[in-house]
Amino acid sequence: MVLTGRRFWYLMAGYAASACAVLSVPAEAGNMPVPMTVASVAQMNPSASQPVFSEISATAMDLMRAGRAGDALAILEPVSGQLAMLTKAKAGRVTCQQGQRGKQLLDADLCQALYLRAFAFTELGRRADAVEALEQLTVLSPEYPRYFVELAYAYRVGGDKVKALATYQQAASLAEKPALREENKRYHAAALRGVGYLLIEKGDLAGAEAAYRASLADDPGSKIAIKELSFIARKRADGEQKGG
Repeated sequence: MVLTGRRFWYLMAGYAASACAVLSVPAEAGNMPVPMTVASVAQMNPSASQPVFSEISATAMDLMRAGRAGDALAILEPVSGQLAMLTKAKAGRVTCQQGQRGKQLLDADLCQALYLRAFAFTELGRRADAVEALEQLTVLSPEYPRYFVELAYAYRVGGDKVKALATYQQAASLAEKPALREENKRYHAAALRGVGYLLIEKGDLAGAEAAYRASLADDPGSKIAIKELSFIARKRADGEQKGG
């Protein structure tokens, strides 16, 4: 199925934001790592055929938009191998996010390709692979709430509600950090909606209502939050009628 409308917008928002994640976290000038580019990778392994990550990401985006997630994944998979090589060479000390002391900053295009790979797994229904890919992204971007929101969703649809709730709460906490509070509003709202959804399932209507109302502060037009708050009101009314 071709990605259109809101679904493609969701992909585009994450794709654009994944590039911002490399640049947006403040760091002290003396501790700013130098980005690891395709050229630097080539110097580490001159005999290997090096992909141009920006071209890979652009092609994968076109394929995803056309509903060809499988084809997109086929060209994105080598990126995972490339990351494994980098991680091994740097003993795991690589990151997609500035401000991570002692770690080498990866090329933004590589990080975008990794994001698209995780999205492709989700589109293909490969839940375990999607979880693994998103866990990898949260390690590479430990203060970027978007990846945590998506990982929480992957846990949720995979049936691990305990991990899902904890990860949504972690995403909300990350999104509340003052330095990036304004630009992370949509992720804060999404995380709180996820918390609300899971609290309803646990029967905690008061907690769920509080989460959904808090989400509206950042996303006042959310039809999901408004609909769920109406559902909670009906559940309460039904309970009062039965109790009476």
